Amino acid sequence: MAMAKQRGGDEAAGPAKERSLTHARDFEIVLERASGMTTLVLAGELDLYRAPEIEDALAQAIESEWNGDAAESPSPDGEVRRLAVDLRAVTFLDSTTLVLLLNASHRQDARGGELLVLVGPQTPTTVFEVTGFDRLLTIRRVAVDQGAA
Repeated sequence: MAMAKQRGGDEAAGPAKERSLTHARDFEIVLERASGMTTLVLAGELDLYRAPEIEDALAQAIESEWNGDAAESPSPDGEVRRLAVDLRAVTFLDSTTLVLLLNASHRQDARGGELLVLVGPQTPTTVFEVTGFDRLLTIRRVAVDQGAA
């Protein structure tokens, strides 16, 4: 897998932790943690070929969110833990990705957490609408430069 790197963050909580899980010309996964929230940023083409990497990244994000991480402690006030999956830089996604997102959402729900799917103006969302997954997943439309907050 690719290198680990640091990027920005809330000064009181320490620096945000970002880890590039994989990078290819047409595909990238980056796991970010900041302000008590974990964000899995996916970019490029998300298809059957990339499904094992996406599934591993989702599992890693969920497990680290619930088990805590050296740089990120569990929420002290017991708030629902949120995992955001940022699809704003995705150029293609198929039904395999939808199933992975739905499974991850069910895992979060079972633990009292939430999975939030972020889409932007360029995200191909027709597949969500045609399959009805837009009613099964929590999807938020955001501008490209806007965060998940």
